[in-house]
Amino acid sequence: MRKDKLKTKNDHTLEKFLSSSPGSLEHITLRSELKQHLTDPGILERSDRTSEELRIEARTILDAFEAVTNGMYNPEIFISLKEISENSILSIWKDLILAIHAFYEQDYIEMGNRLENIDSNSELIMFKPILLHLSGKKQIHITNNKHKAFIDNIIKDRSFIRSVITEIIESLEYDMEDLFLETANLMMQDLNRNHKEPAMSFAIWSIETASRYKYSPTDLITTCKKLFGNTLAYRLTAVAMEKEEPDISLLFWIQSLISRLKSRDLTLDETGAYFTIMSRLAEEIKTSEDKFYLESLNGLIKSMKYELDNKFTNISSNIDIYDNPFEILIQLSANYSTLEENKNRLNALNTSSTDVACLGRIAEQEACFRPGYVSTANKTKTSISKPVQLSLFD
Repeated sequence: MRKDKLKTKNDHTLEKFLSSSPGSLEHITLRSELKQHLTDPGILERSDRTSEELRIEARTILDAFEAVTNGMYNPEIFISLKEISENSILSIWKDLILAIHAFYEQDYIEMGNRLENIDSNSELIMFKPILLHLSGKKQIHITNNKHKAFIDNIIKDRSFIRSVITEIIESLEYDMEDLFLETANLMMQDLNRNHKEPAMSFAIWSIETASRYKYSPTDLITTCKKLFGNTLAYRLTAVAMEKEEPDISLLFWIQSLISRLKSRDLTLDETGAYFTIMSRLAEEIKTSEDKFYLESLNGLIKSMKYELDNKFTNISSNIDIYDNPFEILIQLSANYSTLEENKNRLNALNTSSTDVACLGRIAEQEACFRPGYVSTANKTKTSISKPVQLSLFD
């Protein structure tokens, strides 16, 4: 109850601060109070009352905190972070992030200096004894169970992860394909035991990296199928290959859609999102004349059309007048990518010419639909460089 009352009070204080005039006595007083109690910088980014300057600072804090806790040091973010004024309500967050960064860099003098800037009345002061304890600068008796778990998670043995990272770096540096694939497979399986989302993100990175280095991704995709099931494995592979091999990516998007259609749990909006992606890829590679690829693409489109007709009986899939598979995908996109507000027009669509630009909505209807999405809108057209491995779909 006390926490709920405190949260309500802080929310009210924040609203008053955002509504006050900068430089006024009220603004300065509220700023001092908020500096002590702001535990979620994201609320500043989400509020429609936040000034543009403060919104940028909040985004910088969020990005820097994520980077420093994930070990993904980003010099540009830290330059922006250091530019945040000491008068900002986010200055204590800035000092905490720089203290954490100094801890990982083993610069304990800088860490101590940053921690000294955190007021003893601040909500963030809880991190001070934890960092001092972890650095060995001050041994304290931790009684809070959450703090104990937090410390244990940081100091637990990470020798396996470190060795895997080292092997991956060396395998790429010395162009050792077998070592890279074997190590990436082991890492993916290890992550999946307790961390599903990171395992999927790592799968995308591994397949994309293999594609970039011209390694065969077959073993990685097979592992994805075992860990995540065929449907999700197809989608992850499609995302991973979109940048380096959009032609292969398109095949996996279609196969992913077919799998979803067979499960009968796909909505019209999700189907539209698939077609928005696929039609864009079709536009990008539609000059391909690779006979083997076109045969593969036509076979998948035929299977996809069959499933579409079974799932959405009221939507036209009449594509018999088209010979080119890329034009077929673009036309199907016209039929399926229109969203809910245009459903009446959707039912009437059965025309041979469609303005693709009008249908080019970016397929982010659901945030989880395409993790790690990279736009291909400005890429040059890509020719097919090698035969498609249909065994990947087995």
